[in-house]
Amino acid sequence: MSRRAAPGGRPSEPGRPLEAPVPLSETALDAGLRAVLEADGIRSLYPPQAAALGPVLAGESLVLACPTASGKSLVAYLALLRAARAGRTGLYLVPLRALAHEKAEELARFESLGLKVGISIGDFDLPPEKLEKLDVLVATSEKADGLLRRGSPWLDRLGVVVADEVHLLRDPERGPTLEVSLTRLRRSYPDLQVVALSATVSNSEELAVWLRARHIASDFRPVPLKKGVYFDGRITFTDLSTRAIGGSGEPVPRLVRSTIEEGGQALVFVSTRRTSEQVAESLAPSVRPLLTAEERARARAAVEALSETSDEETEGIRRLAALIPSGVAYHNASLTNPERQIVEHAFRERTLKALVATPTLAAGINLPARRVVVRDLTRYDDRLGMQAPIPATEVHQMLGRAGRPRFDPYGEALLLARTPEDEDRLLDRYLSAPPDSVESRLAAEPALRMHVLALVASGAVHREEDLESFFAATFYGHTLPLDELRATVTTVRAFLETNELLERGPGLRATPFGSMTSELYLDPLSAVVLRGVLERAPLGVGAFPLLAAVAATPDLPPLFLRRGEEPDLLSRYTDEAEELLVKPEEPPLELDLESYLATLKTASVLEAWIREVPIVEITERFGIGAGDLRTKVEDAEWLLFAAGRLASRFQRRLGRSIDDLSLRVRYGAAEELLDLVRLRGIGRVRARRLYAAGYPDRESLRRAPIDRIEQVLRSRKLAESLASQLRRPGAKATSAASTPAPVPAPRPSSPRPTVRTLDEFPEESGR
Repeated sequence: MSRRAAPGGRPSEPGRPLEAPVPLSETALDAGLRAVLEADGIRSLYPPQAAALGPVLAGESLVLACPTASGKSLVAYLALLRAARAGRTGLYLVPLRALAHEKAEELARFESLGLKVGISIGDFDLPPEKLEKLDVLVATSEKADGLLRRGSPWLDRLGVVVADEVHLLRDPERGPTLEVSLTRLRRSYPDLQVVALSATVSNSEELAVWLRARHIASDFRPVPLKKGVYFDGRITFTDLSTRAIGGSGEPVPRLVRSTIEEGGQALVFVSTRRTSEQVAESLAPSVRPLLTAEERARARAAVEALSETSDEETEGIRRLAALIPSGVAYHNASLTNPERQIVEHAFRERTLKALVATPTLAAGINLPARRVVVRDLTRYDDRLGMQAPIPATEVHQMLGRAGRPRFDPYGEALLLARTPEDEDRLLDRYLSAPPDSVESRLAAEPALRMHVLALVASGAVHREEDLESFFAATFYGHTLPLDELRATVTTVRAFLETNELLERGPGLRATPFGSMTSELYLDPLSAVVLRGVLERAPLGVGAFPLLAAVAATPDLPPLFLRRGEEPDLLSRYTDEAEELLVKPEEPPLELDLESYLATLKTASVLEAWIREVPIVEITERFGIGAGDLRTKVEDAEWLLFAAGRLASRFQRRLGRSIDDLSLRVRYGAAEELLDLVRLRGIGRVRARRLYAAGYPDRESLRRAPIDRIEQVLRSRKLAESLASQLRRPGAKATSAASTPAPVPAPRPSSPRPTVRTLDEFPEESGR
C-alpha cells in the first residue's frame, strides 16, 4: 500500500479539537459573499469550515470528514464559487436524486453573485448549448461517467469536482461508478481540485492520501448529540448518565410523545416499508392531540398539496392524506417523488411532528430531528436469505440525524433494548464502537463489465498496460493487492471478446456493437441479451414478449415474488412459452425458474401499466408501491429505447414497433392515446377523458371550443394551456406511426432511484 504524504502540510488527526467558530468578518471572504451568507442566517464559520477555508480558496484538494450538520456542504460551495470566478466549471457529484435537488436549491443562493447552476440526474441530458452556459452541474456519479464517456466539451474547463458522501465508495452498487469517475477525472485533468465530503470513517486519511488531498477531520457538531439506549422507561447514555421518560405504553409512542411535548420532532427508523406505514399509523392517535390549531391548518394545506401531485390516486396519496392531519407521516421507496417531497417539506416546516422512515432517508437528505429512534437493527439480506444485522456505519448515519441546527439545543439518538443484557450489548456494539472504514467494491464483475468496456470504447485506454495503470490509480489499487482485480478483469475481457464487444488481438479496441453498448450505458450482458432477442424476434412480435425480454436483463432488477404468485406466473409461462424471447436456464443469463418467474411478474406489471390499469389497482394486485412502479417504468422505457437503437444495427424492421412500445411504457397508455399524451399537462387519465369525449388527436382538439375542453378536463387553466400549445407553429396533428420517439440520453445502470428531471407519472410531471 502506498503512503504518499498529502500535500499542504500535515493532515489533522481524526477528532483533533479545532478552534472556536470564526466570525465571517474575520475571514478572507469578500463582502458580497459574506452578505449572501448572512442573508441565509450564517454569521460565522464552524471550526471545520474555518479550518478548510484557506486550503479551499487556495485551490487545494481536500477531504473533509465530519459528522452530519457540521457544515461540510458550505465548504464545497465555496470551492465551486472560487472556480467559477476563475472561469472554470465545477461538478458536484451526489449519490441520490433527492440530494441533487437539495444541493442545487442551496447553490441557487449564490445566483446573485453570477453563479449559474444546473442539474442532471436522469434520462434526458441537458442540451450542449445549455450545459455550456453553466458554471456548476449537480449530477449523480452515473451522469458524470456518461459525460466522460462522450467527452463533453464542458469538461474541458473543469476546475473542481465535489464528491459528496464519498464514504459511499464502499457501497456495492454506487461505489464502483463513483470510484471510476473520480479516477478518470483526476487522470484526465491533473490540476483538478477535488473536494471530498465524508461522514466520520476510520480511514478518511487514507482517502486523502489516495486523492492527494489535505485531510481535515473533526468530531465537531453544532448541536450536541447524546447517544443512548432506551429500556423500560429509562435512557442510558454513552456517558452512563440516565434520563427517565414519563408516561406509559410501548417504547416508540412513548419516546415520540415526550419529544413533541418538549417542543421537538421525532424521526423513527424501521427496517421495512410495511413497518414504516404500520408504525406511522400507530403513532397518529397519540400525536394528533398535541397539535396546535395552526399546525392542523398547515397539515390540511399539505394534504391539499398532496392531492394535486397526481390526477390519478395512488396508495401513497390515500395513506398520507389520512396520516398528515395527525402530524405523522412515513417515508419510503413506495412513495412517488412528489409524495416524498410533500412529506419532506412538511417535516422541515415542522408541520409533521413524527416521521417514520426506512434507512434510505439517512443517506444524505437533510431531515434532522430533536430525537432519532432506531427501532430495528436487522433487515432481510437477499444474498443470505435471512435477517442480518444492519452495519454499524449505517446505524451511525441514522443516529447522526438527531439535532436540528438553529432549532434544537441538543439531539438525542436512541436504540431500543429488550432486556438489560441487550442494553449493554447495544452500548458496546453500536454506540461505543469506532466508525467503520471505507473499502473499495470495484472488483465486482458486473461493475467491471461496464467500466472496462467504457474505458476502451471512450479511448481512455488503448493497451493492456493502460488498463493496468488505470486500475492501479483507483482507490482499490491504492489500498488492496491488484491480484483479485486482475483475475476479474481477465474474466471480463474474455466475456467482452467472446460476445464481440471488444476486438480480439493485441491492443484494446471496441467493436461497433461495443461502442454502441457503452454509449447506451447498458450492462454488456444486457446488450448481449437484447441482441439475441432482436435476432430471433418475429416481425409481428407482441408487447408482452418484448416487455418480458427487457425485464430479464440485469439492468431491470425483477420484483420479488410473493407467496402464492408462482402458480399464475408458471401458467402464463406455459401458455406463452413459444412467443417468449428469453427462456429459463438459457445462456447467457441462465436464470433458474424462480428468478425467471420474477421477471415475468415485472413484465406483467408493465403490461398492466400500458393497458391503463389504474395505479392503485396495479399496486394492490402486485404488492408494490407507486414508487416501485415508476422505477420499473423508467427502466423499461430506457431499455426499450436501447433495444430500438440496437435494432438499427441487428434488426431494423423491428425498430418502429419497439419505439412505439417505449412511448407507451413512458406514458402508460394504449397506442391510440399517444398523440394526446405528448401534450404538456395531459397524461393517460386526461387523455382517455378527451378520447372518450370525441377528441382522439390534436387536430380534433384544435377545432374544439375551449369551453367544451374545460368541461371535459374540469380545469379552465389546463384548457387554456392546451389552446396555447396547439396555436404554436409546428403543433400540427401527428400519429403514433409518424412521430419519432424523443431520444433519451443513455440511462445509467445504477441503484434506484436515478430518474429524468421530469420524473414522475405523466400527470404529475405536467406533461
